[in-house]
Amino acid sequence: MIVDAITNTASFAHLPWFERIHQFLASTDLDALEPGRVEIDGDRLFAIVADDHARDARPLLEAHRRYIDLQLAVHGAFDVLWRPLSSCTTVDQPYDAETDLIFMADTAQTRLHLSAGMAAVFFPDDAHAPQPPANVVRKIVFKIHV
Repeated sequence: MIVDAITNTASFAHLPWFERIHQFLASTDLDALEPGRVEIDGDRLFAIVADDHARDARPLLEAHRRYIDLQLAVHGAFDVLWRPLSSCTTVDQPYDAETDLIFMADTAQTRLHLSAGMAAVFFPDDAHAPQPPANVVRKIVFKIHV
């Protein structure tokens, strides 16, 4: 897991796919994007734009095998629960290859707070659970194929 301001490129620049994300962010009006999937490089790299709002929290941790998530708060703030997948022991929903998701019912070890401009990278060994924000938040989840 990596957590830092998206402008602190030193935290992300060593990742081979970050330059494409950096170019996308520099050349795109993030406020003008419609919610939903945005193509960058087919299934190898795409973004999901979401205008999230207050609702009941989802306590389940999720993990992926085929994709890395880079979650970016554009406006507003939201929390993400985290725990190493290797320490999870309670499967709530087995891995589904079609959705690339496994859900774990374990308790999170850490709560991260992502405010506007902050990003978190979750690798396949990071179980995580984005929490609904107190107010409306615009976020982008970049999906990077492993």
